[in-house]
Amino acid sequence: MFGHHKKIWKRKCLSGLVLCLLAVCVGIGCSTIRLRKEPDTDKIWTCYNAADEAIKLMDYKTGILLHERFLEKGPKNALALYPLGYAYGRMGDHLKEVYYYEEAITLEFTQNRIFYNLGMAYVELNNIDKSIDAFINALEMDPDNADNHFGLAMAYCQKGIADKLSEEEFLKAIRIDPKHIDARLYLSILYVDMGEFPKAAEQLRKIIEIDPGNIRARKLLDRIKRE
Repeated sequence: MFGHHKKIWKRKCLSGLVLCLLAVCVGIGCSTIRLRKEPDTDKIWTCYNAADEAIKLMDYKTGILLHERFLEKGPKNALALYPLGYAYGRMGDHLKEVYYYEEAITLEFTQNRIFYNLGMAYVELNNIDKSIDAFINALEMDPDNADNHFGLAMAYCQKGIADKLSEEEFLKAIRIDPKHIDARLYLSILYVDMGEFPKAAEQLRKIIEIDPGNIRARKLLDRIKRE
């Protein structure tokens, strides 16, 4: 699996205090891909190991170049389209990232994490409606994945009109993975915005139990105590 992809999402709370979310975009490689179904016989997809290896080593420019050359011989090879989109995303070109993910999906490529990554890419483009759709598709494929619920919760937060939906998805993520620190942290921020300070403090104390050195949780808890 390629390394975790961290991006910054900003959200205001507590009278202008700005906290940042490190959202994980899941890396991909042929060895980790699990397809929902096998492609039809006329859709022969193959990996390009040299290109995948370049991306694993974070040499995204080389990975892009090699995948694009590879696709010249087989433009409908979803096993090359997907990592090409991922590499463009790591380079900050989210329009191309979305384009190649969508191309792969059009070819009926439904790898277990493509919709999650697509959702993250749409957030970067501030297209929250499509981000929500992508996370819902991710949950249809893998309803027991905490990150899928977390991603949908954050998309609802970005939408700005779905606090209860956000809360429900954060809580689902936490039930699946009680140690999901980001879900607890941003649920606490949501509770602060909703004026639910005891609930926010409860989540922050849970984070500190899990990770005593978590500075973000300690600072926010201290701020709540002063309010």
